[in-house]
Amino acid sequence: MKKNRGTIIAVVALLLISVYFLFFKNSFSTLGARDNEFAVLDTAAVTRITMADRQNQSVTLTRVSGAGQWKVNDKYFVREDAINTLLYTMKMVTVKNIIDKRGWDKVVKDLASIAIKVDIYTGDKKVKSYFVGGQTNDHMGTYMLMVNPRNDQNYDQPYITYIPGFDGFLTSRFFIQEDGWRDRTIFRYYPNEIKSVSIKYPLADHSFTISEVARNKYTIENPLTHQALSRFDTTAVRQYLTYFQFVSWEVVVNPEKKDSILGSTPIAIMDVQDTTGKTTNIRFFNRKAPDNVNVKYGKDYTYDPDRLYALINNKDFVLVQYFVFGKLLQDPSYFIHQEGMNVEKK
Repeated sequence: MKKNRGTIIAVVALLLISVYFLFFKNSFSTLGARDNEFAVLDTAAVTRITMADRQNQSVTLTRVSGAGQWKVNDKYFVREDAINTLLYTMKMVTVKNIIDKRGWDKVVKDLASIAIKVDIYTGDKKVKSYFVGGQTNDHMGTYMLMVNPRNDQNYDQPYITYIPGFDGFLTSRFFIQEDGWRDRTIFRYYPNEIKSVSIKYPLADHSFTISEVARNKYTIENPLTHQALSRFDTTAVRQYLTYFQFVSWEVVVNPEKKDSILGSTPIAIMDVQDTTGKTTNIRFFNRKAPDNVNVKYGKDYTYDPDRLYALINNKDFVLVQYFVFGKLLQDPSYFIHQEGMNVEKK
């Protein structure tokens, strides 16, 4: 009797295990494994990513061979943080749940109208393709639908996806705005990579130019009058040059009065030449104070105390922060200290 009971228990256990693998292990697919394999395990082999929305707007990210960098639309280098986040997402994304039948129609309709199509390539071969839709009601999942990369046919079953251990949705990591992908770095110099820095203030009399004349040997003069500063603190100069190690703009802008702004007198003009001969020119313009700034600080500002307009190399019109550029827009007094001064004499 005990032997039979043990046999029955073993059979029941075996049946339960079989049911688990039949119904739970395969519960995420109605068309076989390929319609829910969103992850790209070897992201180091990915050479190109294209993303497009239903309005035929698109963006292409291409790995630069041998450079360890990416370009957006073959024009600009890509933000390192953005591409790393995208590649990590592509590697870690997994299925969280199947779509409830009651919400299936709405999800499919949303995917058909707002989803972003993502195609992932290794070399010239498309290895993965899917649609990325919106987020679930609890903001903890993202609707996605696989596409057969061989014939570009959509699979029938959409899924809720997520990254294990991450609380949030993934939609915002897949975007098609070119400017959003651009590397925003203006300067990334160590002090010994800078040949000269010139700051001109057209509306004030405190312009200066720092020039390296030998290793760790500098001159400072007024670029308008060419009058040299006879005594200055070399430690302050070296400290100032360290501020150029990582300087970036905030966002590309196109205000209504852009032409009028560019036609006005800039409040400052910066020219930085590196040791290879490359020169970066920036013209800074005041920005009208937004209403929320006056509310924030409880003071009536004519100009924005937090941000400036900047035209970089007569090409990119952007917003920059005083938090970033304030320490660069100094005047000659910054380099003159009376006590304990490490003096550089002309």
